[in-house]
Parts: sequence; structure tokens; C-alpha cells
Amino acid sequence: MSFPQFAFNNVKRNARAYFAYYLSSSFMVMVFFTYALFIFHPDINKTELGHTTMLVMLIMEYIIYIFSFLFVLYSIGAFLKARNKEFGILTILGAEQGQISRLVFIENMIIGASSIVTGIGSGLILSKLFLLLSAKVVGMEKLGLYLPVKPVLLTVAAFALLFIAISAFTLILIRRNHVLNLLQGSNRPKTEPKASILISLFGIALLAAGYMSLRVNLVLAAVTGIAGTYFFFTQITVLVMRLLKRSRRWVWKGTNLIWISEMAYKMKDNARVLFMVTVVTAISCMSVAFVMSINETNKDNYRANPYAIRLSVYDDTSVKGDLALIDQSLSRQGITYQTIRTEQYFSVVEDRTSSVSVMPRSMYNQLAEAAGAPKVGKLDYHQAVHVIPATEVSRKRPDWYDLRKITLRDTKAELDITDTIKPDVNVSPTVSDMLVISDDEYQVHKKLLSSEPKSNRIQGSVVYMIPEWSTGTVPAEGDPEISIGMKLKQEGIDRELSGQSENIISARGGDYYSLRQSFAMMSFAGIFITAVLSISSASFLYFKLHHELTQDQRMYQSMSKIGLKIQEMSRAATLQIAALFFVPIVVSVIQTLVVLNAVRKDFGVGEVNSSVLLASIAFVIVQMVYFLIVRSRYVHKLKRVMV
Repeated sequence: MSFPQFAFNNVKRNARAYFAYYLSSSFMVMVFFTYALFIFHPDINKTELGHTTMLVMLIMEYIIYIFSFLFVLYSIGAFLKARNKEFGILTILGAEQGQISRLVFIENMIIGASSIVTGIGSGLILSKLFLLLSAKVVGMEKLGLYLPVKPVLLTVAAFALLFIAISAFTLILIRRNHVLNLLQGSNRPKTEPKASILISLFGIALLAAGYMSLRVNLVLAAVTGIAGTYFFFTQITVLVMRLLKRSRRWVWKGTNLIWISEMAYKMKDNARVLFMVTVVTAISCMSVAFVMSINETNKDNYRANPYAIRLSVYDDTSVKGDLALIDQSLSRQGITYQTIRTEQYFSVVEDRTSSVSVMPRSMYNQLAEAAGAPKVGKLDYHQAVHVIPATEVSRKRPDWYDLRKITLRDTKAELDITDTIKPDVNVSPTVSDMLVISDDEYQVHKKLLSSEPKSNRIQGSVVYMIPEWSTGTVPAEGDPEISIGMKLKQEGIDRELSGQSENIISARGGDYYSLRQSFAMMSFAGIFITAVLSISSASFLYFKLHHELTQDQRMYQSMSKIGLKIQEMSRAATLQIAALFFVPIVVSVIQTLVVLNAVRKDFGVGEVNSSVLLASIAFVIVQMVYFLIVRSRYVHKLKRVMV
């Protein structure tokens, strides 16, 4: 038997141990290949959104590749540690260090090559479905099949390099240990897990620091939060188990002693795996929940916007041409509309950093009547009414909200805020906090601002009210509001780029659809990333449990001889496996809720709890499937050794 045959037989005999690793690697190759299939598609650059999607897919490729590197590196390190006994036997039989290194290298390359072939083959089978879904997301009619030479070459080259580099790197992990230590392998007695109270307190302090720094520095919050999570699994969980064991009345009840004692070892041994799974799950859960919240906020912003089209005026000389462009687009479709010309100016509040827009009462009331919002009554000089945007819930509150008297820095006007109203729609064309003042006072302010050289504080707008588009429900794909809105936005951009106009045309339907498509594309890409991370995480846990199976079989076999029943064994084993699978989910959900609720207003996102709940349920369902499969196989193998 040749040396390569010997390596191949080793892989074949250990197929059960290698299967999860092989399956996860194949899945990562498949996702990487399908993304490359999209990136190199000849029709992808036909739309602007297609080009943007390609860039996002390219970023996702890098993420997959980086995670693949870390996953393979960790997995190979764990495999080598699990095979110490085998290496000890080979050493006794006369194998040299170089031969063992060569054996490990060939085995890794066999699994890597098999994963590449399986991943590309699966990607080719699913390529038509993937291109069909991605084309629908991008908004193209179709993305047909093509000969994927570049995607295949890129995938083969990238993962061949990955497996070769990691296989070569892991050779340094094979150290010259004493033969006795190698032969003992995982059978060596384990020392009792210990936890330091000081380090545990330090971990709690890191978690607290991460929370406190969320609104100050996100990078610092991420670093301290991740470090705190690491100490949570390596120290705090072990400390909790030791505290539980002090309650003798509870510990000595039923099978609690068995699973609590074992759980302390399992949590300590699997701390790094649980830490990685928690971080990965938290990032995935945050991403999914954030995208879902953004989509809901996008719908809320659409419903709160009463103006189907808005022209922001920065250049009076080109207004006529811009209005003609909009009028032609609407008249061509036989759409009736009403236009209102508005004007307001912006100023920073004295001794504060937030700005506010100011509008005369008559102009505001005209908009309020058309939009169905409350009007403002008579105002005297130096009196103002604060109008809060309908979408204020997703915005950061200005720092002058609680003041009843404010001074505007630009006009030095002192205003008494006599009332505060919050309409159901955004009356201000700029969707900003607005102060409504008397017409006479506004004219004084305007004259003062107009006297400043090159003043751009005053902004005019022309808003379009279209009754047949204002139904209160978001438009579906293909509705006239979306098609006309997207076309007007693009034509407005073309006029701006060509120098014909400095004004900006924005369309409610076009803005909604563009944002929806952008985040739909991100969701589409994120689903595959999350799938890769989830399957890889489950394979981590599967391998660790498989590695500990022999030791657990000996323990339960011995305990069955002194009266432990199969039902009691099953309950104890199930509780241990459930903790490994679901503790990371619970921790990641808590972290997601804390982080997103702390930063949501900084990113203009509304309520996130329901989105986190839905995302968490999805993760729990997926993890439950993995748990039931692993638990069934694990308990079945333990039952076989019970007497």
C-alpha cells in the first residue's frame, strides 16, 4: 500500500468525524462559487442596481473567504488534537515526524479537493435557481446561464490556495510530544475546571464598558463586547456552574448532579467554540434584524410622506425646465396633480448643535390643508409652533427639544415655543423639525438672510400632490408611481450631471423602491452568508461532541452498572447538548437587543424588537433542526453502551 493510499484509507475510516467538516467546507465553496457566478455574469452591468449588487456580492466573497480560512484553520487544529493517540501509535511503529506531517498534509488536501469538487458541482446544479432569484432582486428580466469558466477557475484557485496554505501552516502544530502523552490522547484525566473571580469580574466590566461605549465609539464597543463575551464563556459560565453545585438540595435531586458536573467540563472545553458561535450568531442576527427594521422604517417613511414628487430648488434659472420635465411625465400618463410652491430657511439653535427649519404660517397651513394635517392658529411676533416630523421615532432627538424659548443663531431671533404638534404626515418638505412663525416675522428674517453674500440658508421647494397615488399603502413593483418616480430621479440626475440644472428631483415611489431593492439585495446576499455561518457553527459543535463521545460512553456505561436508567441518561445528555446549542443563541439575542436599541436612532431605524424577535425565531428553528439531528445520533450511540 502506497503512502497516498494509506492517507486515503485514513480519511475513509474516519468518515464520520470528517463528514461535518467536509460538508461545511463544500457548502462554503458552493456559496463562493454561486456569488462568483453572479459577479462574472456578462449581463450584470446593464442596470445601475446590478452594478451595486455586484459590488456587494464582491464584498460578500471576501467575507466568505476570510471566514473559510478561520473555519478550516480551527477545524484542522481540532482534528490534530483529537488524533494524538493515532500519532503516538505511528511513532511507536517507527514513523518519523516528516512522515506524519506528510500524512496530515495529504489527508487535508484529499478533503479539500473533495470539498471543491462537491461545492462547484452543487453550485452548477443550483446555478439556474440562484441566477433566477438574483435577477428578480436586481430588477432584471432574467440572467441566463453561461459557460462559467472564470467562476470555476477563481473558486478552484482560491480554495486550493486556502487548503494548501492552511495544510502547510498546520504542520507546525504537530509537535514532538512524549509517546505516552500521545497514546493517552483524550483519555488523559481532566483537571477540574477552575474560574478566577477577578477575571470573571473583569469580563463583566468589559461587557458593561461595551454597552456604555455604544453611543461613543462603535469600534471600542465591539472590541470590549467581544472580549467580554470570551471571558463569559471561559470564566463566568464555569463560575456559575460552581455556584450551582453549592446548592446541595438542588444538585442531588434527580440527574442534576450528572449534567451539572459534566456541563462545567463541557463549557470549559467548548468555550472557544461557543464564543465563536455566539459572535457569529450575534453578527448575523444583528444584520438580519437591522435589514428588517430598515425595510419597516422605509415603509413608514413612505406612508408619512404626503408629497409624491418634490423639486428642491437651488437654482431659479432652471426651475422652469425641471417643472416641464415633471409635468410632461405625469401628463403623458393622464395623471392629475396639484403643485404647491414652498419656502423655508434653516438655522442652528444658539448654544446648541442641532438645526431647525423655519416656515411662515400661511405657507405651512396651505401644506397642512393639502396633506390633511392640523393647522396653526394666529401667531404674534416672537412666537413659534414646533412641528415634529411623523417619522421622529426613528430619528435622534434634537438637543433643543425641551426648551420653551430658543434663539436662532443666524437671525438672532428669540422665539417662544407656544405649542408642539406632531402630525401623522411629514408636512415639512425636508422632513426636518420645523418652527412655524408669523408671516410678517418670516419676511423680516428672509430679508436679513438675503442680505448676506452667497447665502444658501433659504430653500424653496415645489411639491406635487397626486390623489390617486396617496392610498396609504406602499406601491407594488410595476405600479406607475414606482416606474415614473424611478425615471424622474434618473432624468433629474442626468440634468444635474450635464449642468442643465442644480435642482434635485425626488420621487416618493422611486426613493421607496430604490431603498427596498438595495436592502432586498443585501438580505439576499446575507441569507447565504448566514447559512454558511450557521452550518459551520453546527459542524463545530458536532465535531466536538463526536470527539467527546468515547469518554461519555465510558462514563454512562459505568453509571448504568450502578442503576442509571436510559431515560435518565437521555435527559442528562439532552440538557448538556441543548446548553451547547442554545446558550450562544440566548446570549447573541440579548446582545442584539442591547446593541440595536442603543444605536438605532443614530442610523435612522425605528422599532427593532419585533425584527430581532423574528430573526431570533428563525435562528432558533434552524438551530433546533441541527440540535435534534445531533441529539438523536448522540443519544443513540450512548444507549448502545448502557447495560
